[in-house]
Order: sequence, then structure tokens, then C-alpha cells
Amino acid sequence: MSIVHKKCLVCGNTHFTPQLKCTDYFVSGEEFDIYRCDGCGFVFTQDIPSSEEIPPYYKSEEYISHSDTQKGIVNRLYHRVRNIMLGRKFKLIRKHTNGTKLLDVGCGTGYFPNYMQQKGYQAAGMELDADARKFALENFGLQVESPQKLLNQSIEKEYDVITLWHVLEHLHEADKYLEWINAALKDDGLLVIALPNCNSFDAKYFSSYWAAYDVPRHLWHFTPATLEKYLSKFGLKLQNLKAMPFDAFYNALLSAKYKGSKPALAAGFFFGFISNLQSLFNTEKSSSVIYILKKA
Repeated sequence: MSIVHKKCLVCGNTHFTPQLKCTDYFVSGEEFDIYRCDGCGFVFTQDIPSSEEIPPYYKSEEYISHSDTQKGIVNRLYHRVRNIMLGRKFKLIRKHTNGTKLLDVGCGTGYFPNYMQQKGYQAAGMELDADARKFALENFGLQVESPQKLLNQSIEKEYDVITLWHVLEHLHEADKYLEWINAALKDDGLLVIALPNCNSFDAKYFSSYWAAYDVPRHLWHFTPATLEKYLSKFGLKLQNLKAMPFDAFYNALLSAKYKGSKPALAAGFFFGFISNLQSLFNTEKSSSVIYILKKA
């Protein structure tokens, strides 16, 4: 049964306004509605598949965080950029904490925790998708746990670092995850969250074609303002923001393809460049944002 939200995830308000109608270009071709909260401006996908119904919407070779495909130029670029970003993520974490016990929530096929293990971290992963967990085990020897197992364990102040790289937007039980994360994080621990930003230039330009709406897999569409408000409910305080420049190109390339821009590759690089140019002056306009948080 689909889920119709009656209350805003961020502020609890019950009055919403429809904003856009977006298409699932990856799997189903279905349309889904994007709504905005009249109270705090939070944006979300309405009438979503339940957690039991959502798995088929991930079953596509195009969904590379689970399938690891290299088909097509966009996916090949993704793999090259990922190798660069692994190093940047490591440096970002090392800059903000000396702690080395790390949990990557929604680790997909396990590339990030595997990389961090190679750097001397005691890194573990949590992943819902069974095929992705199998890939991590077979290719990296990573024993990745399922959320059902970890979230039902009472873990207190266990981790120095918890990361969610483009994961929070997928979580049906976002509140439950954040409550668990807050308990599992040490008092001086670091929480790192990466998310698309629906207040970015490319989001505004491409509108319903913006790839990072990614309906129905993306349930929640945060901005820096709405994420900070949401996480404050869990005793988490924003320390810093970082732009993700490669994401602007990736999102713009896919968005141009969805919009039918010709040539899509040139259009994608152009609008990705413009988006990054704007984010140089204001990180809150970046296509995707890394949020660095600690306990309040």
C-alpha cells in the first residue's frame, strides 16, 4: 500500500502545496507528485511506495550504487569520479576527527568502507539491498549488516564516525535511523551526510526533469535550511557545509538526457559548470552538499 504523508517530516505541519510532477526514468516510467510544506518549505515525494513495495524500483542495471554497472558514458564517468571521491571523503573525515571506528550507513556495494579499511580505519557497513551486501562480501570480504539487524540492537556511543553518502533521502523510517545514529555516535563523534540540494541552480533550471528528484526512490528533498532544522530534533548540530562539484555534472548530464536536450552531453557539462560557478559563491546553492555534524 502506498504512503500518503499527513504530517511534515521536519516541522509536523499538515498543510502542503503540490509543486511538481516527476517521472521515474530509471525503472517504471510512473509519475509521482512532489509537494512542499506550507510551514517550513520542506519538499518531499507524496504517495510513495511503502518499504515493502519499493525494492522493484531499485532493480535496474542503471542503478549503479547497487549494480556496479559501467554501461554508458554517464556510468563510466561515475566510476572514475567515485575513485577520486573516495580519497576526498577520507581526507574530509581525517580533518575533522582522529577517531577511526566508522560505520557507513547505506554503503551499497561497499567501496567506501573497503577504502577506509585500507587507510587503517575499523570500518563497517550497513545496507538494505541483499545483492549489494553480497557484492561487498564477494569482492571486498566485507560482512555488511542489514538495517533490520543493527537498528534493533541497543548500541551506545560506539562509533567515532557515521556516514550517509546519498542515503537519508531514501529512508522510509528516517526518524528511527536518526535516533539510532544519535545513540550510536560517541559524544565527540562525527556525522557526515551527503544529499542532493533541491535549492540548487540545476534543480531550479531542470525542474521536473532534475535527475536528483529520482522518484520514487528519493522520498525526501532537503535544502541546507530544512536539513539543519530536521537534524536539530535529534540533538545534532551543523558544523560545516561542503559542495560536491562532481555531482553537479552528474545530475546535469542525466537531467539534460531526461529533458531531451541535444546534445545532452554538452548541455549537461554546460549546466553543471554554471551550477558549480554559483556554488563557489554560496555553498547552499550547490547541486549536492556534504553536511558535517556533531552532537549539540
